[in-house]
Order: sequence, then structure tokens, then C-alpha cells
Amino acid sequence: MKTLTTLAIGSALLLSSLMATAEVTLKNEVFKVVNKKNDKGEMIEEWQQADKMLPGDMAGYKITFTNKGDQPAADIVINNAVPEHTIYKANSAKGDNTKIEFSVDGKSFASSDKLTVTKNGQKVNAKASDYQHLRWLLTKPLAAGSQGSVQYIVTIK
Repeated sequence: MKTLTTLAIGSALLLSSLMATAEVTLKNEVFKVVNKKNDKGEMIEEWQQADKMLPGDMAGYKITFTNKGDQPAADIVINNAVPEHTIYKANSAKGDNTKIEFSVDGKSFASSDKLTVTKNGQKVNAKASDYQHLRWLLTKPLAAGSQGSVQYIVTIK
């Protein structure tokens, strides 16, 4: 009986090691965002490594996600809080093949045009400065070995 148990356990391990999986990892980076003029004289945002940041500076958050598995990864959702003592910069959230939603409480999420807050007893449309969390829902599976990224910008209070 002991031999049979060992064989059954050994077979289960073998089967699970043969099964394909998706394994998504995240890397979160912070940059200083500086407004500069490009060669054409247009204002652009340049993302730089930063040693220190002060109130009024903009910080850019880039979240890179990688599928290290051998199967596509579907239904990927990335949530990120707007850091304390910062204000989300309107229209700065980006991400290819994503649906972007926002939250004012960290519990319920909606597109920016459907998000509301209560001020002076009345429901009003939420402003970017009201956002406390961002969520990206990937609209396509992430292929095995592929990566992508999402980003947003805040201003330090």
C-alpha cells in the first residue's frame, strides 16, 4: 500500500509539472516628470530618475507587467492607489489594451464620466483631484513571454 501511495503522489507531481501556466509579475517604478520644450518648441513631459522630489513636483508611476508563464494570462486587473499627499493629474492614466477606471473610496470603480462624489449634500461629478485609486483592466490576454505597462502622474502636495 505504501508503494501505491508513493506512486500516486509521484504521478500527481508529474502531471502538475506538465500543466501549462501563466505567471504575471509586476514592477512599480517612480519617476520625476518635468515639462520641457522639444525640438519643435512643443511642451512635453519628460520622465527622469529622481534623487529627491519637493511639493509641487510631478511624480510618474509606471507599472510594468510581465507574463513569465508559458500560457496567455487573461483577466488581468492592476489596482494602484494615488499615494498619500499627492493629487492625481487629470488624463494622465495610460495603458495599451486597457480599460481605465477610477475610485474615490477604493471600493467602487467607474469610468471618469460616471464617477460621483457627494459635496454639500449633493451628488456631483468627481474631479481628478477626488480620485484615490486607479484600476486598469486588460482587454486582451497577455501572451506568454510578453510584457506591457500602465502609468499615471500625480502632483506632490
